[in-house]
Amino acid sequence: MNYKREVIDIPNGKGEIIRFQMNDQNSLTGQNMKDLGDILNEIKADNSKRGVILTTDNPKFFCNGLDAENLLSTSRDKLIDEVGGIVILFGELVKFDKPLITEVTGHAMGGGAVITVASDFKYMLDGKGRIGFTEVNVGLPLPGSFIDRIKMCVDPRYWAEVCLEGTTYKGAEAKKIGLIDEIAPTPEEVRKIALKKLETLSKVPSAAYRSTKNTLNAALLANLEQYKKDTIKSFEQPGVVDNLLEAMTALKEKRRPVFK
Repeated sequence: MNYKREVIDIPNGKGEIIRFQMNDQNSLTGQNMKDLGDILNEIKADNSKRGVILTTDNPKFFCNGLDAENLLSTSRDKLIDEVGGIVILFGELVKFDKPLITEVTGHAMGGGAVITVASDFKYMLDGKGRIGFTEVNVGLPLPGSFIDRIKMCVDPRYWAEVCLEGTTYKGAEAKKIGLIDEIAPTPEEVRKIALKKLETLSKVPSAAYRSTKNTLNAALLANLEQYKKDTIKSFEQPGVVDNLLEAMTALKEKRRPVFK
């Protein structure tokens, strides 16, 4: 199973802890992204569930982005479906109208950073793990929906380096620029912060939380479909697919990519 689900008791109902366990790097495929979206929609429809914590037991990787092996084994005409899955998943995360908290206890690159920033509250282990939107570094234009969300939380002074350079940050650095809300020295302390926040949020009337969250995200939600279309168009730009495949091949072969 790609995800391990644990139901917990919290004030006024139940919560769920969803642990990523896709592979040794918790990398993303079109199928496991769809699976996570389906899980979130199931919880969204369950009135007894008051919120979700996304996490992993993997000590090194929270989520290391798109799966290189999967992309290299996918035919070129199907690549947009695999890569575009993260745009669709991002939409499901933003549309999830209950409390959504992410614990980043390892590296969160590319898609891992996307999942994190889509959450309501984001906590990170103050260790060796890094977080960053590394899409541009593998030849992928950063979708507008991701950029809009980054602008909602990151200090404007850092927009360029986050989006255009794909800079990666350790916990304290990510907190400084607003990408992460809080850091803690151990996974246990990260969990303590996350549980406390989930318990606090579960006491807020569901209808009020739902309506306010949707209003907060209204501009982003209104543009999701257009951003999907823009992502497809971006894939048609010369060199995008070739550069992506070169980046994935270089990663597999443990060398530097040679981009066109």
